[in-house]
Amino acid sequence: MMEDVHVRRDVWTLEPEAEWAPWDEHLRAYARAVRVLNGRDPEDPLSFMGQASAYLGRPRGTWFLLPWVRMHLWYFERIVRAIVAETGGPGDWALPFWGYAGPGTPGAAALPPAFAEPALPDGTSNPLYRPDGERAAFLNAGEPLPAAVTNAARALAAPAFSPGLGGAPGGPGRGLDSPTPGALEAQPLDSVTAALGADGALDPVFPLHLAAVDRLWEVWLAQGDGRANPAHFDWADQWFSFCDADGRRRSLACGQAGDLANLDYAYADVPARKAAARVIGADADAGPVAGSGVERRIAAAPSGGVELGAEPRRIPLRRGAGEPATATAARGAGASAGRLYLHLEGARAGSGTGASVWEVRVEGGHARLADASCDAVGTIAFTARDDDARRFVFDVTDAVDDVEPWDDRALAVSFHPALPAGLAGCEALSARVGNVFLTHG
Repeated sequence: MMEDVHVRRDVWTLEPEAEWAPWDEHLRAYARAVRVLNGRDPEDPLSFMGQASAYLGRPRGTWFLLPWVRMHLWYFERIVRAIVAETGGPGDWALPFWGYAGPGTPGAAALPPAFAEPALPDGTSNPLYRPDGERAAFLNAGEPLPAAVTNAARALAAPAFSPGLGGAPGGPGRGLDSPTPGALEAQPLDSVTAALGADGALDPVFPLHLAAVDRLWEVWLAQGDGRANPAHFDWADQWFSFCDADGRRRSLACGQAGDLANLDYAYADVPARKAAARVIGADADAGPVAGSGVERRIAAAPSGGVELGAEPRRIPLRRGAGEPATATAARGAGASAGRLYLHLEGARAGSGTGASVWEVRVEGGHARLADASCDAVGTIAFTARDDDARRFVFDVTDAVDDVEPWDDRALAVSFHPALPAGLAGCEALSARVGNVFLTHG
């Protein structure tokens, strides 16, 4: 590991200075740096706008997304740290993370107070503040992010990196059509980003959110039980280029970024891995195995798509004439023949709609889960920047009992706004999902 290790801490654990409460020296240093970044030409890659614009180029829906976010955030931290040093800030400065996903921390999902104050204690404007409209009003009012948005349990339960936690193989040169986000990308990365407002990447709290997601990747690895990063050349050798603090472009490969031993930071509450993760496996040349590729469509929603709005929407899944009616479908969580997947295709936010998030649940006679927020099978999130149709796939094997015999009460899919319109200050919630169907494969 690098000699100087910068420790990223939960923003809620930083001790405020008496005369500057709720500020501590690290947040004051960050605020000064953000003021400098905002004062630079928006076209400058070292400006806050330049960094937010770079985020739009992330490799969404692929197994490169998590290492890309880690690299992007690491270079951002280096840019900020250079300003902190120039302005006399603390020598041990590191970017905090927003600990909204931690268990047993009531209130941690609320916006940290230093970001909600329009002015600094000395009366000058607070560069960490964004007014209502630029940031979701409920956050500035002190309301917490709902658990439906922040819950990382499904991502942490993923048994594998790909497909699972980090998305499916894909990326530059693969020509994927509407790639499916991995579990951690879908929630909380995309869901919290959407909850921040129309342009979440422009919010000064956004880098703290990215740090929270990056930390969850380390938490996932620390669980053990075979959890590991991909050991394939296709993943480990893929590199991305970023602008460093001195204005020069530098590159890192996913295999390097996948192990914090190669970088200069750690998380205060996550134990370091005892040994460097294996970067390349014996079958690295073979490429990733993504499954058998054989999927049987079991049932689908009526044609015509599903219109989503501010009220919950429930739609039944029915077996069509060309779909199998025999017991070849999955048999719940213990199935050895395959898994059940819920597909949402052609998902698109409504025209003129701001950021929005819906919980997706399965209901009906064959649903094993209760109708409760914590038992949702996933979320779908949209921001004002999402112009293209998106595709989501959820593993619902553990949520569904035997699907035989099938009848009209067998299974349904429901969509629930995760940010109630009155709370989010956005009454015009609107989205459409083109196709909803269930497969076994």
